[in-house]
Amino acid sequence: MPPLPLAGGGADSAGGLAYNAPMLTDITEKEVQSEEERLLGRGQRYARVYLLTDCNNFFVSCERLFRPDLEDRPVLVLSNNDGCVVARSQEVRDLGVPMGVAVFKIRELIERHHIVCFSSNFNLYLDISQRIMRTLETLCEEVEIYSVDEAFLVLHDVSEEEAEEMAFKVRKTIACHIGVPVSVGVATSKTLAKLASHHAKQHLSETGGVYAVLNEVKRERLLRDNPVSEVWGVGRKLRERLNELQIETAYALSRCDLKKMRRLFSIVLVNTIRELNGEDVIEEGGTEGQAQIMWSRSFKERITALSDLEVALSSFTSEAAVRLRALKRYCRRVTVYLRTSLYGEGPHYAAEDTVLLDVPVADTRVLTQAALKILRRLYKPGFRYMKAGVILTDFTARRTFQGDLFRDSGEVDLKRLEEGDALMALLDKLNARERGTVYLGLAGAYAGDKRFTHKKQLSRAYTTSFEELPVLM
Repeated sequence: MPPLPLAGGGADSAGGLAYNAPMLTDITEKEVQSEEERLLGRGQRYARVYLLTDCNNFFVSCERLFRPDLEDRPVLVLSNNDGCVVARSQEVRDLGVPMGVAVFKIRELIERHHIVCFSSNFNLYLDISQRIMRTLETLCEEVEIYSVDEAFLVLHDVSEEEAEEMAFKVRKTIACHIGVPVSVGVATSKTLAKLASHHAKQHLSETGGVYAVLNEVKRERLLRDNPVSEVWGVGRKLRERLNELQIETAYALSRCDLKKMRRLFSIVLVNTIRELNGEDVIEEGGTEGQAQIMWSRSFKERITALSDLEVALSSFTSEAAVRLRALKRYCRRVTVYLRTSLYGEGPHYAAEDTVLLDVPVADTRVLTQAALKILRRLYKPGFRYMKAGVILTDFTARRTFQGDLFRDSGEVDLKRLEEGDALMALLDKLNARERGTVYLGLAGAYAGDKRFTHKKQLSRAYTTSFEELPVLM
């Protein structure tokens, strides 16, 4: 078993706070008291503090807003075509239902425990999310939206008491104005704030939905109590590699030598270690920004015709492009995959391919053209396709690219690319007012085609459609 790459000075095997603690006989009573004050953070003010606001079971909470009879009852939200689980209430978690499981595998459990199921209502969830984010912006001048149900509030020059007071205010305001429960993690780095919000959510009765780790005592306790898999950015493969090095807790990871870890892994993990130790080194937008955008769907009916697959993939690419532009990024690599069902009789087929664009773009037209080109290469007649998807990767914040030795650089029409960016900005602005106002090409045919979507248990559009408002008799 490889040795743990600890930082110099030795590990504190006794579980105390000292790292290279001198002998007690060398420390005066005043110095002991001063060290205790430092560890507990008494009287200290912090230059920058992050409040990670995370909605609890967000999709389920949105459904319960208009169905108060579902409080304390097991609730599931299903994927686009009711195929698998995408959100669970705590009651469902307690029954042992994993995320992403196929619905047919838990059908007996659903019936036995009278679990209420909803088709995913993304229009509703997005509208509730926007209301939450607008509310947060009334409470704090600096808000960084991380996802549909998470946002960082940035405070400056505050004490631990002031930061906690603001965190409880955020929680109460969202509950009062919107009705969605949230958990708030408070720390000097985003990675610690994420871990603290997770702790607040998992120990709701003890924390009241808020957990601050601004002092050393609570920071170390949090790291010791969480496996390394709970650290932001540590996925399954990275967790397995870390476990091979006997790094099994967040605390063990925080104690690792940075130079050794840089040689073994990457600068991303090094920054994560620094963040676990309270350093603020992650820029706005995530650990290193989002690495990919994937948009895929299972079809209600099996698709056999290439033309139908083109309609679906055009819609998927359009949605992925909107997300790409929201991140203010350009993309150079497009991947498409296509497959039949993994179950049942009949021939099975799965394929995937990638194309590298000459110039990084965020133009839906260019990305769709690339995706359809790949699809036509992958498609084989005679199969009943049940799922397709597009993946955008290789992001850049600027349209910089390496020229081709065998191509004239003048062939790249930068003015036309800039005009395309302006067109996409206008398109996004129109669709921001009302979703689905303008479609490009084949993408518009997907939304109204019942062969692609299957949502038998879709809740009403309570907040975005007058026609679907409840009627009081």
